[in-house]
Amino acid sequence: MAAKIEIQSFFYDLIHCKDKILTTFDKWDEQFADDPRGSLVSGMRECPDEELINLLINIQRMATGYGQIKELMDQAEQAEVDAQHDIVDGDDDDDDDF
Repeated sequence: MAAKIEIQSFFYDLIHCKDKILTTFDKWDEQFADDPRGSLVSGMRECPDEELINLLINIQRMATGYGQIKELMDQAEQAEVDAQHDIVDGDDDDDDDF
């Protein structure tokens, strides 16, 4: 039996944050393609504070979302392990009838 994870609303937030981050990186790649520091460093150094803060907030949200996914996966895996233990324990009970 495969672990089941319900689709949570924060999954969509993850996709949204990923898209915003990649859009920012793509913009920097175009804008700072010839900068010897590299586009990521140049973009972070040259962008307005508000844009950098928004980028960092989106990265934080993405990290939090992945943490939530990990928790859900751990819960689903633990439920599966518990179910297997219940099956094994149930089989052991049948042996006591002899």
